[in-house]
Order: sequence, then structure tokens, then C-alpha cells
Amino acid sequence: MVSRAPFATLLLSLFALCSIVGAQNLSDGASSASLIAGVQGKVLGADGRPVPGIHVELDDPSTAIPVISTYTQPDGTFELYNIPQGNYEVIAESSDSEVSRPVSVQTGRPTLELHFPGSDSGASSPEATVSVARMLVPSRALRMYRQALKDFNADKFDEAAKQLDGALQIDPEYADALTLRGLIQLREPDISAGRQTLERALQIDPSETAAYIALAAVYNHEGRFDDAMHISEKGLSLAPRTWQAYLEMAKASIAKSMYQRGLKFIRQAERLGGNTYAEVHLVKAYALMPLKLYKEAKYELQASLARKHDDNLANQAQHMLAQLEDLETPASIAQR
Repeated sequence: MVSRAPFATLLLSLFALCSIVGAQNLSDGASSASLIAGVQGKVLGADGRPVPGIHVELDDPSTAIPVISTYTQPDGTFELYNIPQGNYEVIAESSDSEVSRPVSVQTGRPTLELHFPGSDSGASSPEATVSVARMLVPSRALRMYRQALKDFNADKFDEAAKQLDGALQIDPEYADALTLRGLIQLREPDISAGRQTLERALQIDPSETAAYIALAAVYNHEGRFDDAMHISEKGLSLAPRTWQAYLEMAKASIAKSMYQRGLKFIRQAERLGGNTYAEVHLVKAYALMPLKLYKEAKYELQASLARKHDDNLANQAQHMLAQLEDLETPASIAQR
């Protein structure tokens, strides 16, 4: 049975590395192709007009690792050269949208068009929609919650808890306050109270995006990986560009030995802003190592250590780097 580390470790103790030796080596995929080709195309907006300055990348579809990237020209066109023959995914992304398409690169230079989708005026978002539950919160409770949120962001958790107690005395069904209380309770060794508080918040107001993501982390910690995936998807239905939800989906996938799927989720977390966080790179390394993508895993571990992190994250990254060094020794290579 896997032991459960404190919640602050980001639950990465779940990801056993015992399958590294027997995992399939996918690092020789597209790079083993003998012929070189290219891709060209154009990126168009929802109105059909060319869009300049858009980041376009070609990913290995099995690992979601970028092979090459570029930006669109003033006329919306792009060209990618020196690509080994194989199957890829082309992804174009702007600050608020993304479009992808599979492409088979053989001889010649295939041409394709990528169209950004139009905005869905009927779609709701946490920023644009105020739930009925929020509208009914008394003003005094709202002020106390806002102060609690400031205290929480300043790591003044005791002060935040006192403000939340006051807000919940005024309105016991204040979902935002319950969510924040749940997050504070998750700092305790026993996280069951935090889980129950977050579940209560969602019963009251199913639009609590933060509660979905926090519960996904809890479920991952408890080994409820399918539940973590399901509740992350619910959170994404409310906030499609929330990178933390993709992080939890990646963790659940990796824990179930679905490493390639986990890589795709973690790549999405990176694209949506998680690239600056140490835990994102660490989770990515956990997916890469069983696939024997050791060079890429080492880079991610170094990137994790270079970013802001706590001692638990740093210890895990250092331990994994030591494992990589053992795997790269001549004796280890001979045994494989």
C-alpha cells in the first residue's frame, strides 16, 4: 500500500517509479525517421481573417512534447522545416484561444489551415456570472470574507479563519467562505474535514470552481483517481482555462500509469500559465521517466528546482535526479 505523505507535498508520493525499467521507450519515435519534410499553413480568426503573431508548435502526439515551433507572419502564414516524417499534432494558441489539428508529415510539404473558434456569447464563466447564492450573501459577511481572503493570500491563516468564522455565523451557507475554510483545513495532517467542507460548498453552490480543483487534489491524495478526473472536468466546464485542473488530471492519469495521457494534460497546464510553477515541471518529470525520456525528465527536474518551491518539492526533484544518474551509468545501461 502506498503511504500518504502530507498534503503539502502535492501528493506526488502516489506516483511510484517502479515501472521505469519495464516501460516502453518512446524516445526514438519520430527522430528515427530517415527522411526530412516540412509543414506550412495559415492561421485564421473566427472572422476568417489571417492572424499574425500566433504561436504555432508541432507536438509528438504520443507524448505532447514539442518538436518545433514558430510564429505566424503578418499574413497569418507559418512554415515549419526539417521535420522527421511521422504523425504530429499542430497547435496554434493565442492569449485566449487554442486550435489544434493532427497532421501526417511524409514527403513534400503539406498545407493546412487552422481556424480559431468564435466566442460563445451564450457561454457563462465565473467572471461573467454571479450565482444566486452569491447575490444573497449579506454585505457584512462579504466584507469579512474579503478580509479573510487578503489574510489567506498573506499566509495569515489564523486571522483568515477568524474572519471566516464570523462570516459563516452570519451566513452558514456562504459557499465562498466554506471553500476558503476548506482550503485552510487542508493544511492540517487530517484533511478529511477540509474535504467535507469543500463538498458542502459545492452542494450549496455548484459554481465554486476553486472547490472542484481542491477536491480533485484531495481525491488524488486519497487514491480516488477516477473521482479526481471527473471533478476536474466539472471545474473545467466552468473555467476552461484553469491550469490547476489540468494539473490534477495529469496527476490522476500518471497514477493510473497512463503516462502519455498525463503528458498531454500537463502540457495543457503549461500552456495556460502553469509553466512558472515548480510542481508542474515535477509532475511532468514523473510522466517522462517511465517512458524512458530521461533527457527530457532531467530538464523538467532542473526547471522545477529553478523555480519557487518548498522543501518537499525540492527533495522529490533531487531524489529523482539521483535516480536518473543511476539509470544513466554504464552498468545500468548494460543491465537494460
